[in-house]
Amino acid sequence: RRLLLLFAVSVAVLAVAVALTLALLRMLAGGWYGSHTADVRALLLVEAYLALAAGLLTAFGGAGGVVHALGFRFTSLLDLITAIGLWFATLIVGGLVTAALTPLIGPPESNAVAILRLAHDPLFVVLVVPTLTLLAPAVEELVFRGGVLGWLSGWLPFPAAALVSGALFAGAHLIPTAFAYLFLFGLAAAWIVRRTGSTFNSFAMHACQNTLAVVTAYALLAKAS
Repeated sequence: RRLLLLFAVSVAVLAVAVALTLALLRMLAGGWYGSHTADVRALLLVEAYLALAAGLLTAFGGAGGVVHALGFRFTSLLDLITAIGLWFATLIVGGLVTAALTPLIGPPESNAVAILRLAHDPLFVVLVVPTLTLLAPAVEELVFRGGVLGWLSGWLPFPAAALVSGALFAGAHLIPTAFAYLFLFGLAAAWIVRRTGSTFNSFAMHACQNTLAVVTAYALLAKAS
């Protein structure tokens, strides 16, 4: 019921936020709105993740409920180091798997590259970079490793719950060529949450991954230009 409430509230909040944002921009800043499509998209991206955050807070009883029910708390420096070390190992293994699959499914794509190539103005960067590196990892970990994995673990043995939640996480990114790596990342993050009891540690992994993706994307875009 909490997961259903989470998604229902998120959809409702996002629908209202998008409608109000677009209406206000057209009414108060019509000229800017028409010539800054990328900035508008960046603003809507931020709103999408904030809507999910609102859904999480509503469904799990506020910030205290999120900490208690979804385990978003610091546990120990050792746990944090273990999580980041596992992320790095997953990065290497996932890279090898992706390279092996490239002849069959094509070269891997990146949502970060697709998003960051839209614009380079300061407003766009200020909106998108913190969202990709901090807000998105936090929200996605709370949803997938906190809510979804937690719910599945109540119905399935943990290995099966990790496999299903990892597949859902990978599929939600809509990048077929990166599915294998995202799936492996999902399994590693699930193991860390199981071992440490904390989604903060899997958030650290996710933040490292997305930060690397952003830095790599900017490097590739700079080289292409």
